[in-house]
Amino acid sequence: MNSRFEQNTTGESDIPRPKWTEEIGLQTVDAAGLVRYVTICLSDPSTALIALVDAHSRIEFSGTDYLDCLSQARQQLERDGRLLCCQGARPNVHPSGQLRQFTNGRQAYVRHSERQSEGSEIVDIFAPASPEDVVNLDDQRAAIISSWNARHPGNQI
Repeated sequence: MNSRFEQNTTGESDIPRPKWTEEIGLQTVDAAGLVRYVTICLSDPSTALIALVDAHSRIEFSGTDYLDCLSQARQQLERDGRLLCCQGARPNVHPSGQLRQFTNGRQAYVRHSERQSEGSEIVDIFAPASPEDVVNLDDQRAAIISSWNARHPGNQI
């Protein structure tokens, strides 16, 4: 995991900053239901870098693709007892390898419980989701494995 933590300061730094191509405002929710807001800043897709801007801090995550960066940001928030309310945190959202490669991890399929071919609905992993629709990383992995095993009974993981 590659992450950098920075406190917001009023002075400018000589360190070059990445050019953010998009900023997305999202909610986070804790176990008590308290909602707080964060901003996800995305770099150019070729660099796979995001920044999580929260209150008075900013943490940057770099990875192999956007999904890898999002997973790192979610881990950080989960350590603080918070869930990120985005499509990529829903228990039934996961990309195929091919979709992940073609979209640099930005899009994923919505998997349905009934047996069907590869998911037909595709979502942006950074699009907002309702707090009641998101889970932590461990629960998401368990849901994806359970869904796979249900659809492929002879080929369990």
